[in-house]
Parts: sequence; C-alpha cells; structure tokens
Amino acid sequence: MGAPTAETQATTSSHRRLYIACLVAMVVFAASIVTPAVCLREIGAEFHLALADRGLLGSLRMGALLAALLLAGYLADRFGKARFLTAGMVLIAAGMAATSLAGGYGALLAAQAVAGVGTGALEALVNPLVAELHPEAPARPLNIANGLFSVGLVMAALLAGEMLQAHLPWRATLWLWVAPALIGAALFATRGYPRAGRGDISAAGGMAFLKHPLFWVLTVAMVLGGGCEAGMTFWGANFTEHEFAASARGGALTTAFFGAFMALGRFATGGLVSRVRPLLLMIGSAALCASATAGLCIVRTLGGAWALFALGGLFVACFWPTILAVASEKVQAGSATMFALLAAAGISGCMAFPWLIGVIGDAAGLRAGAALLPASMVLEVGVLVLAWRLGIRGTATPH
Repeated sequence: MGAPTAETQATTSSHRRLYIACLVAMVVFAASIVTPAVCLREIGAEFHLALADRGLLGSLRMGALLAALLLAGYLADRFGKARFLTAGMVLIAAGMAATSLAGGYGALLAAQAVAGVGTGALEALVNPLVAELHPEAPARPLNIANGLFSVGLVMAALLAGEMLQAHLPWRATLWLWVAPALIGAALFATRGYPRAGRGDISAAGGMAFLKHPLFWVLTVAMVLGGGCEAGMTFWGANFTEHEFAASARGGALTTAFFGAFMALGRFATGGLVSRVRPLLLMIGSAALCASATAGLCIVRTLGGAWALFALGGLFVACFWPTILAVASEKVQAGSATMFALLAAAGISGCMAFPWLIGVIGDAAGLRAGAALLPASMVLEVGVLVLAWRLGIRGTATPH
C-alpha cells in the first residue's frame, strides 16, 4: 500500500480540525444555555424580574433557536454548512457579550434571542457534519460530541457558580465563553468540508412519514421530553436558591449534578438499547423521571434536591436520541426532513416549559411550577405506550 498522498493528508487534517470545531461548538452551546440559568437569581434581582419574566428569557432564546434551526438546515443544503456554522458561533459570542452589557430587560431579551439564533445553527448542522466527517462509523463520534454537551453543562455551571461565590459580577461569567466561541468560529471558517450527498427527496418516500400515525405520536413525545429536560436545565439552580436559600455554589451544583447524570444516562442508553427495546426503555425512564421530579414538590433538604435533579437528569437523558432512532427504524429510514421536524418539536417543548414553570411559580410558588415536570412525564408514559402499540408491528419506509 502506498504512502498517503498530500491531498489525502490535507483532507484528514481538515476533517480533524472540523471535528475539533464541532466538539468546541457543543461545549459552547451548553455554556451559552446554562450560564444565564445559573445567574438567574442575580439577573432577576438586578432587573426586578418576576419568575415569569425570568422564564421568558429561556423561552425566547429557545424560540429563536427553533426558527434558526429550521432556516439554517434549509439554507445550508443550498449554500453549504461553513458560513452558517461560522455565523452561529459568532452570534453566540455576540449574544453572550450583549447579555453581559444589557442595561434593561428589553436589551436582555434581545441579547438572548441573538444567542438563540446562533445555537439554532449549531443544533441544525453540527450533528450532520459529524456524521459526514465519519461516514463509515458515525456512532462513536456522535456520542462523544453529544456527550460533550452535557460535559459543557457541568463545566459552565461550576465555573459560573464559583465566580458568583467569589462575589464576581454575574456579567463576568458570560465573558468567559466569548473567546471559545470565536475560536470555534475560526475553526469552522476554513475549507475542507466533506462533500455531502444531495439528499434529494423522492416523490415516493420523502414526505411519507407525515401519513404515519407513529410520527405524530413521537412528535408529541419529543415536545414532552425536550420540555422536561429544558425545565430542569433552566430552573435547577434558581429552584434550590429560591427554595433552600442555597448559595451561588449550591445552585450551580444543582445544575452540575443534573448535567453529569444526564451525560451518564446518554452513554448508558447507547449500551442498553441493544438489550432492551427502545420504546420499553423510554416508558420505564419516563415513569422513573416522573417519580424523581415529583419529589421536587415535597423535598425539604438541599441534598435531597440535588439527588432528585441528578435522578431527573439520568432518566430524562434517553428521550431525544432514542425517539429519533425509533422514528428512523419504525417510520421512515434516512429522512433528514423527518429528523429536522422532530428536533423542532423537541425545541418547541424547550421553548414553552421554562416560561410556563415561571408563570405557575408566580401564581402558586416555584414548587407548584416544578409540578409541570412530573405531569409531563406522566403524559410521556401514556404517549410512549401508544407509540409502542403503533410501532410494535411497524417497519420503516425506505428513503
């Protein structure tokens, strides 16, 4: 076998650089979401925000993410991924910087919307790029990339918590991630992207999933699963600070425990799905997640709250990737359009739940708001049982 050509070596180098960019992007993505959440008490106090107003920060960001997710996927198919991934990282940097400089609530909302647009581009394009960079065996690099999202949650939460504990201003925690975002943008703004398949949608099979009842049931499951995950991510730190007078470090540890156990759950799911049917695994996880999050309404100690958020992260972890896998197996194999719509459904849940928890919290207390989490998981059990009945004899339509 001959030595690698200069062209092959250049391709390998560029692909390695782009994969590193994807890993950086997933960490920055997580940090841009969790850092404002850890600082929520300080932000609310400075701007005199009610709980619903605080929740709207997360919901608006997710709404911007949803719009950008749909638009970026469509435009990248026509013009390539490079410019949109680069722009996404720049917008995250700009949104984090603008949040730290915001002088009023309106400016704060606008800054979070800008960051949301940037994360929407990443949500749409990072995973497809990772798969294109590793066409022969994408599972392991995809697991690593998505696992780093949870690692980013933990890292950013702990850093923000320690900075607040040291009496640094909450605005300083956001600047910590501006430079990594710009480094990621520079890594994406290079040549050497893999040539993707055209991905044309055939008249026969491309949109056939819309006629499959199981697709719509899984869509509802994505809304509930994504919403519950976002509710815990956004409100975890503020819940323990509000209910137990936890310090900034204590609030950050809540999010860190949640993120660490969610990472564990995602890696464990990859091994379990070969032994347990995915829908049965998700039904059991939803029931256990309902039990864990229900405890938030009655828990009386900070340590107990940490344990419940950790268990919530462990049991909520499987829904997003496993629902997509079930859709590919049982509804329609290889449909990028179906995957994009299911992801959009999950993001819509992420958009609604933080605000709804805040609204209920203003009316009846934050523990009552947290009751939305187990309620959503009880509904998830019913939805997944229906999916099991619909999918038990189902086979995927080829793309």
